[in-house]
Amino acid sequence: MILALVTPFDEKGGIDWPSLKRLVERALPFCDSLFIGDALVGEGLSLSNQMRLELLQGSLDAVAGQKPLLLCPTASTAEETLNNAEIVGKGCSDRAGNPTLFWVDLPLWYHSNRKLPQLYQEWTRRTPFPILLYNHPHLISKLSRSLKRNNIRTAVLKRLSENSQIVGLIQAGDLKRTIRYQRAVRARRDFRFYDGDERSFLNQPSSSGVVSWGANLLPAEWSEIVSTSLSLLEDPGRSLILLKHSQKLRELNQVLQMNPARSLKFALHRLGVIPQAKVLDETLIVSTGGDLKMGNFLRENFSLQSPP
Repeated sequence: MILALVTPFDEKGGIDWPSLKRLVERALPFCDSLFIGDALVGEGLSLSNQMRLELLQGSLDAVAGQKPLLLCPTASTAEETLNNAEIVGKGCSDRAGNPTLFWVDLPLWYHSNRKLPQLYQEWTRRTPFPILLYNHPHLISKLSRSLKRNNIRTAVLKRLSENSQIVGLIQAGDLKRTIRYQRAVRARRDFRFYDGDERSFLNQPSSSGVVSWGANLLPAEWSEIVSTSLSLLEDPGRSLILLKHSQKLRELNQVLQMNPARSLKFALHRLGVIPQAKVLDETLIVSTGGDLKMGNFLRENFSLQSPP
């Protein structure tokens, strides 16, 4: 279970480091790895590049090698992205705990499918750490600039898989495309596919795992679901627990659809985990319907009373 961590901010919009440390400590017992700077729940693409670097570098200290760390250096240009990976990667060896580090890159955010394999050849010259590609067509479709395709092309992924530094794909697209992708990289038996959509995993678990937003709020339940789903245990008692937890996680997933970062921070603030529910994109705060749904979810599952 890869937990995509929210990025807590203070009143002025800076990174709230004590809260980040607290969130990390809360998540570590349950997740297999932590994903920092996720495009949506981690608000990674809303950060200035300087703040992005601060977040990635500070997270190395916060996790201190206790679990594998997935860091997203994706920026607005290819050169900026490569520089981010190079800067953070060079500082990795100086951190405590000999951290296990993976890059997560959303290439279509700043680059078309054309010449993507050449781009990642440059990655291999800049930094030795393994790379997970992130395919998220819904997010790419919201870019102001137009692209011919919102997905990594299947033929391009096949060529990318020839680069041994690229070890897997987080796929937030449809199942048909996932199947085509899997066929394209079948020569790489070590190539991993992770569900980038919790709903997809709950409906039909992938063989490798899932990137979870909801685990910020329900880490134990998500850990149970993933471990049981991937181990294929046939214990009827565990299956009953799985079904119960699965329903709760489906309800949470529905609540998070409108604005996952805002809804999760609202919930974590109400639970007293973080002092601020601030998000960087203030235009998203108008979603009072999301707050209402999350408030109802908290009352049903955490015994919280209505706010005064």
